[in-house]
Amino acid sequence: MEAMHRVPEGRKGGHAMNQKREFFRVAIERIGQIAKGAETASCEVLDLTEKGFQFRTDLPAAMGDSLELEFPLTKEAPVQCTVEVTYVASPQLGARITKISPEHQQCLSQFIEQLNVLNLTGF
Repeated sequence: MEAMHRVPEGRKGGHAMNQKREFFRVAIERIGQIAKGAETASCEVLDLTEKGFQFRTDLPAAMGDSLELEFPLTKEAPVQCTVEVTYVASPQLGARITKISPEHQQCLSQFIEQLNVLNLTGF
């Protein structure tokens, strides 16, 4: 079993929404799987940051639900993590990462960094 580490929680409270995001949000289109207990469904990951995702799914979820997310970041780099639902506008959900292996976190960070370099250099 892969080692997992907890991602520290962000600030809570009304003022957190007014804060500028500290992470680059990257638009992507990936098909994956989402699970809530024994219930699973397909999902489409719409965008990501180093700390969370926005995705579309038919799986019913509410604020605070813990979900297991798995999707192919690249052909060689799958991402598996536990997320907590932070935004619901069914069928679209937003969620922050609460558990991820160091290896998958590194793949996610490198993927975002590489895309940002390409976008900033225009290639």
